[in-house]
Amino acid sequence: MPWAIRQVCMPWAIRQVSMPWAIRQAGFATGISLLLLMAILMFYTSYRILKAMQSMGKLDSGIDFSDVCHMILGRWAQVLAVVSSLLTLLGGAIVYWILLSNFFFNVVNFIYHHSSSPHSSVSNGTDYVCPSMSPPSHHGNHSNHSGSFLASPHPHDEVYDRVWDEQYTVPFFLIAVVGPLINFKSPTFFTKFNALGTLSVTYLVSFVAVKASKWGFHLNFQGVDIPNDLHNIYIPDFRGTFAALTGIAALAYFVQNCVISICRNQRHPENNIRDLTIAYILVAVTYIYMGVMFYSAFPLNKDCIEDNLLNNIADTDIMAFVARIGLFFQMICVFPLLLYIFRAQLLFSLFGDVWPSVKHVLGLNVLLVAVCVVFAVFLPHIGSIIGFVGAFCGFSYAILLPCLVHMRTLFNNGELSILTVVFHSTLILLGLANFIGQFLILGKT
Repeated sequence: MPWAIRQVCMPWAIRQVSMPWAIRQAGFATGISLLLLMAILMFYTSYRILKAMQSMGKLDSGIDFSDVCHMILGRWAQVLAVVSSLLTLLGGAIVYWILLSNFFFNVVNFIYHHSSSPHSSVSNGTDYVCPSMSPPSHHGNHSNHSGSFLASPHPHDEVYDRVWDEQYTVPFFLIAVVGPLINFKSPTFFTKFNALGTLSVTYLVSFVAVKASKWGFHLNFQGVDIPNDLHNIYIPDFRGTFAALTGIAALAYFVQNCVISICRNQRHPENNIRDLTIAYILVAVTYIYMGVMFYSAFPLNKDCIEDNLLNNIADTDIMAFVARIGLFFQMICVFPLLLYIFRAQLLFSLFGDVWPSVKHVLGLNVLLVAVCVVFAVFLPHIGSIIGFVGAFCGFSYAILLPCLVHMRTLFNNGELSILTVVFHSTLILLGLANFIGQFLILGKT
């Protein structure tokens, strides 16, 4: 498989684990349709970026798309591109911290349960849970631990519950694990673990297939939706909160800020468009598979499905334990890369140097970790975060700027037609509507 395809097809775990929840928010038929349409839209704008760089002869020059925006549209466009790219990285870092806290919490819980009850069944034969309909646990944790419905109760020591809380203590414990890794001057060491991404994706795909084969498919397109009935299974084809899916999909398919770097390293650059097309097809198929398969097979009310599908699996499930610990180590390797790229872009934009001083780097790292911890404690909802970040960056960087660059280039060459203006203006309005839609569904997801 060509290098460019492998890079684009390395979906972040944060994208995959949220797909069933995204399908739930949009409805079955609407969710599948929108995932396909968003893939086509995001592929087209990535294609426009590649063509813009190729037509200007800048693909091998070392500059990126933000520089092209500066040359064609002006300084404001370059600033918008850089800010959007930084926001994408920051949003990814926040979601990674929330997921790392979740996986860390559940991995330790798994070890605790099996060490305290090594000879007893800890799941009562069920490996699926419904955290949203479970009675609140006494220490207020929102995850699928001892208070989760359909999982047998695990008596925790009171001190253990106070010390090991996913929302209020684990994000702080995580600082001791991740903190020393984010201050490296070069990220080369962490790039050696890229293969973990492929393994994680493969395992998650297999994990969902195994669970689906065990549970069977639970689909009912007739009847009425009874939200608080745990065993009522009703599959709507459309739901008014579909903007949650389009927001997530905008980030899920977002490679516009790195597509130039990916294709620049191609051994056969003449195949860039072909490889980009193949990559988007494979990624779209993976997302639809993950979303539809888990959503269809989940044996309880579909409103139980969480924005992290592993939250619907008991923390005592062995396969889920393997998935969580594998994703934890993969994200431990990716998180320092995210912060390095953010730091390099921001500090170079401000000081013209990616490492102006140790003081600057340490100060920025402390600030970024503090932001991640605040979100993990007060807003640990990855679906909403991905939706807002994806919708804004999808509108600004992935749709608005590529379309404006394309139209301005055609205008300068005297080739701009009314049809082109109408088509690309419609795409821009769709991107704007997606962003506005995130505010309209606040509190409804």
